[in-house]
Amino acid sequence: MKHIFILNSFSLKKRTLEIENRISKAAKKLKLEFIIETNSENISTEEIIKKYANSQNVIYAVGGDGQVNRVLNAIVNTKNKLGLIPLGTGNDFYKTCEEMLTQGDNKVDLVKINDKYFINIACFGIDAVVGNNTEIIHSKIIPKNQRYNISLLYHFFTYKPRKMTVICNDKKITKNFSTIVVCNGRYYGGGYKVGQKSSILDDKLDVYLFDSMSKLNMAKLILGMKKGQHENSKKLIKFSTKKLEIISENKIESNVDGEKMIAKTFKIEIMPKKQSLYFNKELIREIYEN
Repeated sequence: MKHIFILNSFSLKKRTLEIENRISKAAKKLKLEFIIETNSENISTEEIIKKYANSQNVIYAVGGDGQVNRVLNAIVNTKNKLGLIPLGTGNDFYKTCEEMLTQGDNKVDLVKINDKYFINIACFGIDAVVGNNTEIIHSKIIPKNQRYNISLLYHFFTYKPRKMTVICNDKKITKNFSTIVVCNGRYYGGGYKVGQKSSILDDKLDVYLFDSMSKLNMAKLILGMKKGQHENSKKLIKFSTKKLEIISENKIESNVDGEKMIAKTFKIEIMPKKQSLYFNKELIREIYEN
């Protein structure tokens, strides 16, 4: 089994060569058979992975949550296993993996949203608008741990709740929602633990629906998320499910594991087949220590 590393040169930029060297040194120390690939304007992550579609490897997403999402979608329905080297802005999915997974092979929940897949969190409303502001989220001037907060502040005063209908188990809820968060994993936004007890191993999604609220209450809600205080909000409707549908009269945007999606209807469901994920704590430790 080979270990294939897919570097996202667009996020790593000047660090690409440095990261290649660190991965190479760590992989050799652990005696892994490995290949390092880097995407570019001429070849995408998805095109690189096509070369390995008919073999069984661990394919590592080297970067952030968006890179994990791209690699995931490229290896679904192949024999390849997902791996991750957290070198992105938020690394939110990695935080969940640290809390829940063991070294080596794991089987985790895979979620389908329309014709794509995700593994961590999909959000709608102000959270999506904030996460999709790539100029701020990928800024090299703003510190990584402050980018989500700066984007949030930028959109806070102008955002208006969106009318959406959530359908689950033949029940419909129509409101002007401030935000909707569908959790497989626990973290988003660079460390906001919205899914306090969400699990990537339990075959279910935790859904958070936040009704329209004043700017003051929204500020309190967002500030309280890192401490889990949002669970006590009177504006919260929370439930667990295997599938749901989110509908809007007009197109709305979603942020799905760091990637932007736009549609009027989002059909979301846990897949019957689990995703193979090779969690290589030893390798990650070696790369960080180099």
